[in-house]
Amino acid sequence: MRMIINTAKTSIAFAMAFGLASTAFAQDFCSNAQHSGQKVTITSNQTGKIGDIGYELWDENGHGGSATFYSDGSMDCTITGAKDYLCRAGLSLGSNKTYKELGGDMIAEFKLVKSGASNVGYSYIGIYGWMEQVSGAPSNLVEYYVIDNTLANDMPGSWIGNERKGTITVDGGTYTVYRNTRTGPAIKTSGNVQFYQYFSVRDKPRDCGTINISEHMRQWEKMGMTMGKLYEAKVLGEAGNVNGQVNGGHMDFPHAKVYISNGEVKPSSSASTPTSSASTPKSSAGAAVSGTIDACKDVMGHEGKETRTQGQNNSSVTGNVGSSPYHYEIWYQGGNNSMTYYDNGTYKASWSNTGDFLARVGFKYDEKQTYEQVGPIDAYFNWKKQGSAGGYNYIGIYGWTVDPLVEYYIVDDWFSKPGANLLGQRKGEFTVDGDTYEIWQNTRVNKPSIKGDQTFPQFFSVRKSARSCGHIDITAHFKKWESLGMKMGKMYEAKVLVEAGGGSGSFDVTYFKMTDKKHPLPQAPAPESSASEPKSSASAPRSSSSNGSVHHRSSSSTDAIHFNTRMQLKSGEFQVFDMQGRFLGTAKLEAGAKVAEVLKANFHRSGIYMVKQDRFMQRVAVK
Repeated sequence: MRMIINTAKTSIAFAMAFGLASTAFAQDFCSNAQHSGQKVTITSNQTGKIGDIGYELWDENGHGGSATFYSDGSMDCTITGAKDYLCRAGLSLGSNKTYKELGGDMIAEFKLVKSGASNVGYSYIGIYGWMEQVSGAPSNLVEYYVIDNTLANDMPGSWIGNERKGTITVDGGTYTVYRNTRTGPAIKTSGNVQFYQYFSVRDKPRDCGTINISEHMRQWEKMGMTMGKLYEAKVLGEAGNVNGQVNGGHMDFPHAKVYISNGEVKPSSSASTPTSSASTPKSSAGAAVSGTIDACKDVMGHEGKETRTQGQNNSSVTGNVGSSPYHYEIWYQGGNNSMTYYDNGTYKASWSNTGDFLARVGFKYDEKQTYEQVGPIDAYFNWKKQGSAGGYNYIGIYGWTVDPLVEYYIVDDWFSKPGANLLGQRKGEFTVDGDTYEIWQNTRVNKPSIKGDQTFPQFFSVRKSARSCGHIDITAHFKKWESLGMKMGKMYEAKVLVEAGGGSGSFDVTYFKMTDKKHPLPQAPAPESSASEPKSSASAPRSSSSNGSVHHRSSSSTDAIHFNTRMQLKSGEFQVFDMQGRFLGTAKLEAGAKVAEVLKANFHRSGIYMVKQDRFMQRVAVK
């Protein structure tokens, strides 16, 4: 398919082995990436190398765009009018080794800055390559993709392949795997031939991240998809249309790198198996709230007393949520609306023909303390939405401060993404919780507020890619806003919100947990004075809940967690917590890398972290 004929064989670019990868871990390429090194710009179908980087520009029409490739692996891809446009850079592997024979995993890093194209029929952004000598495949050829983003309106669906093989969880996301049989252009052939296509399609697009290409291939093999000799493995930007051509479109990769991580190749199931649920502390409502909290996987649901309110037009209806630390509020102008909340903080909301509708649950404060005094503040959530929400809508974190009076939003989801006409002046951006947020400031003149009609600023952080579950580090947004001159006041509230400026729809929060200084998660295990050696199961650590009670772990030796200051992490995944015991996520250690550098690259902060692998935990200082 999509490549000019090229019979030249090139060697594996081992100059990009893991010594370089350690440097990549140490930098925050999601926010600080920029092109560097020598560059070459091409405007027609061409394959070549710049330094150790193999690159290719290809369009079915032969003249549909241009590309600039850099010796650091980055690239800048521009579509002018293309039938099927591919721009890619990375490893040219020569079709002489399988992925298992490379001496380590193939790892890709990318940062994407894209702008829209018109008439996009399909678009794949991520990892791309070919395999030869594939037993059982038509023509013994496979064209493969790991798709993390797109120029189209939606990620590719089931139309992409005639066989859906299943789903896998890799690189912090869920991918759907397809196999397709295609007849078209291929490497080293003239005319069309038949071959297989393998696809991993991420459920939600992302603009920056790391992709373990070899892990996708291991999972494909488990699904019966045969591997062959690797011709290439490259970061890709592709867009096309079988009916006409794509017009415009820009895919800039200020950071793109594909390398071989030398070291033992291990499947992702090793070392990252979570502790059994039997040893997970439970809240009184039965939801998991320990340091291993994962709102996308843990089950909570609506529990406790159900309370429904229809609110009151143009006036807040508000109060406490049962005996929990949470507070609810419903406010609207016109329409037929309601809110139902439960004792564990989960809630439902519905609206119809409203002018403006807000429903929210979270912390209510006394207007006497700043976010630094009440925090850190975090939210863990899983929600579903249906219907429509009119001309504007915001889903995420919402609240007010006083002295000064500020209305603020952290927008993680939407029915239609809010634009500059609603958000005001763009102030900057930053990366937190796995994605980049754009920061905006707007001014409301003589509009309703918690203090009557007032003139006040609105602060916004808007996530680039919508999501429906996860963790929000609320305090991180506040700190970033203030660094940009956006002054916060004394805290009035911090709540999980749905706001609809019209339409008819519904919102259902099925997992809800918020924490602050007064209501922390249970503590992570603390070291003992003689903790240099692993302890027996009899010394299994305890974690304190917010009410001072103690949750004991199982006394089984298979569940005991040991604190070991001399522990050496193995290659593979490990869990990461802060010193308050809050689960921050997972990270992967490649052979030869330093744990502190991996933590800095993934979580972007200095400080002390707790890391857990198998049954051992250890403190790690990150400068």
